[in-house]
Amino acid sequence: MNSYSSNRNRKDHTRRDSSVGAKRRSGGQRLLYDAHGVRIKQSRFPQKLKRALLFYILPYLVINGLIFFVVTATPDINLNVAETDDYQNTQVEFEVKSILPISEMKVQMESVDVPYTETSRHHYISDISHNGMFYVTVKSWNGMQTTNYVNVSVLDDTAPSIDEETCNIANGYLTFVIEDSQSGVDYDSIYGVYDGGKEVRPTRIDTNTGTVSIPMYSNSIELHFEDMVGNARMGTITASNDYAEEETGETVATAEADSDEADPEEGTESAEDEAEAEEA
Repeated sequence: MNSYSSNRNRKDHTRRDSSVGAKRRSGGQRLLYDAHGVRIKQSRFPQKLKRALLFYILPYLVINGLIFFVVTATPDINLNVAETDDYQNTQVEFEVKSILPISEMKVQMESVDVPYTETSRHHYISDISHNGMFYVTVKSWNGMQTTNYVNVSVLDDTAPSIDEETCNIANGYLTFVIEDSQSGVDYDSIYGVYDGGKEVRPTRIDTNTGTVSIPMYSNSIELHFEDMVGNARMGTITASNDYAEEETGETVATAEADSDEADPEEGTESAEDEAEAEEA
């Protein structure tokens, strides 16, 4: 009877071990079960692979990624040209964005250094009094450098111009159209010089179309004019009898090349030469 009880206890123990413990498949893989006989799922990745991924591969990627980012980080520059009220002065505003500290910044216009003022953190401003290309070059702490530029063209540094195709002479008057796209034409500054120094003023001005009529007392007249900020120019208008129309008495006028710098002596000499040629 003792032998029977011993065998029965041994069978129960074996059954309990098989239900709670571990079994092995024919391939050698270990299978785990809980107390209720439900299989315990194992991770697909071995513990060694997890440990290598967590403590070696991921730190390596993160550290090298940070190093690459720091080494290649480049500053960013945003530029903006402000509007002008007087066509003589304006401002260029620029912002420098950089993760790393800035080691050097150069601001230039037409290869000339331009002073600037920091208005707030990473925001700067420069006062500009003439048109041209405005450059900002920034170098960060890691040695990376970037340059950005903007064309300043809102200022008026060009004198008005006469549309040569609109020039014509009729009934002793020269009529032409004068233009200035920025500050506008100073119509009070327009006058003509003829016969070596005689001055004449326009008799009719249409400011809406820019049409000007001025007496034509000789075969040529030297015109002087300015814009509203003082940019001056002169040009000589000469009559060409080859295009005369006898029916109407109109004569087509031709304009010589304009000059930014007027020379009254040259204009006087040319008028005298023409007068002598006519007398001859």
